[in-house]
Amino acid sequence: MPTPTTDFRIFDTREYVSYTQQGGNPPIHNVLAVQRPLTQSMGRRVQDFVTLQATDVVFHLDTSKLNGATLKANDTITALDRDTNKDISYNVLFIERQTLGNSAIAVCRKNP
Repeated sequence: MPTPTTDFRIFDTREYVSYTQQGGNPPIHNVLAVQRPLTQSMGRRVQDFVTLQATDVVFHLDTSKLNGATLKANDTITALDRDTNKDISYNVLFIERQTLGNSAIAVCRKNP
């Protein structure tokens, strides 16, 4: 049986995002992440906590730069749109640290 890993170098579409906690804290830059569309299984996991939309996305975050940070809903993730080369801001709807605390999963919605 393969050993689970939280090594983000195995993914092709890694990106660096900025994570901003609510309350005026400075952004935490260069957080390694993988972005993917929201799946039905993820939607079922969080539907009791938040009303989801088909355009919501999921970020898998490497938490090495987020140690000590309190991660919670209404924080902000800023990522670079590869098509337009402009920053896109996402509101965190749901977030939880994963097993071992090496990564976190955030369900997000693009800010208007």
